[in-house]
Amino acid sequence: MSHPQLIIHIGFPKAASSWLQQVIFNDEKLGFFSPWGLESAEAIEQFVIPDSFHFSAESTFKVFEPGLQEAASRGMVPIISHECLVGNQMAGTYYGKEAADRIHNVFPEARILILLREQKSMVLSSYRQYIKSGGMKTIEDFMGATQRRPGFAPPCQLTYLEYDLLIAYYQKLFGVDNVLVLPFELLKEKQQFLCQKVLSFAGLDGTPEYQQESKNVGFRGLTMEFRRKLNSVVKRPDFGNVQGSRSLAWRIAEKLSKILDRFVPQSIHKQIEDPLKQSIAETIGDSFRKSNQKTSQLIGMNLADFGYDS
Repeated sequence: MSHPQLIIHIGFPKAASSWLQQVIFNDEKLGFFSPWGLESAEAIEQFVIPDSFHFSAESTFKVFEPGLQEAASRGMVPIISHECLVGNQMAGTYYGKEAADRIHNVFPEARILILLREQKSMVLSSYRQYIKSGGMKTIEDFMGATQRRPGFAPPCQLTYLEYDLLIAYYQKLFGVDNVLVLPFELLKEKQQFLCQKVLSFAGLDGTPEYQQESKNVGFRGLTMEFRRKLNSVVKRPDFGNVQGSRSLAWRIAEKLSKILDRFVPQSIHKQIEDPLKQSIAETIGDSFRKSNQKTSQLIGMNLADFGYDS
C-alpha cells in the first residue's frame, strides 16, 4: 500500500504548537490524521530518546507504519507533531541536528513544518513555561546572562535561537520545497493566511474555523515571581512517571497561581514583567540580526515585518 506524504511538525516550543495541534491537526474534516496523538510522544520516543548505538531507522519505521497505512486507507494526510523535535530551551536539551538526521533516515520524503518566534518574545514565553513547570532560576540565570561554572550550561542557550542554522540543515536534507517555515506572529496578525499556508503545504484545501484564543499560556509577572520562589519548597511532580501524581502542595501552588494571575491587576503584573523584558533585551542586544537576515532569505519572508531584529 502506498503511503500519503507525511507531514512532520518539529517546533519550535512556545511557537503556536498547542494551537496548531488543537485547532488544525485535530480537525479531520481538513484532511489531517494524527494516529500517534496530537502531540506525538512517540516521536520523542523514537527520534530522541534512543542512544546512537540503539537507534534503528528500519525499526522506527515499523513503529509508525500502521498509522501510515491507516491514513492511506482513509485518504488522509498523516501528521507527526511534537515541538521538541528541535530541542527544548526550557529543559536545556539540544539535539535538533541529531533528530533531523534520524527523521531523514526514517522518512526521507517527509515534508517538514517549522514555526519560529521573535527571539525576545520567545525567551520570555519560555521563561513563563519554565517557571510554570517548576523552575527556580532567575531570568538572567535561565538565559545565561550571569557567570557560570564550566560544564554547567543555562537552560535557555541563546545560540539555539539562531534559526537559520536549523532551517538550512533541514532544507539540505529534505529539499527547499519540502520545508515550510512560518513566523508565529502570523497567528495574531494573519491567522487565516497561516492556516492556508499549512493546508496548501499538505496538499489540502479545507477552511478551518477561526479561533483567536491562545493555548498553553504561561503565568504573568507577579505570578511568575511568586511561583519561582514557591517552587523552591514545593516538590515538582515526576511528569515522566505514569503512576506519578501531583502532591497536595503542588496542587495548592497551582490553584494559588491561577488566582493571582486572574485577579491581580495587570498594572502590577507589568511592574514585574518590565524589568524581565529589559534584562532580556539587554542580554540579546542585536546578536540575532545576521541570523534573522539569513533566515529571511531562506524562507522568502522578511522577518523584519514581524518585529524581528534584522
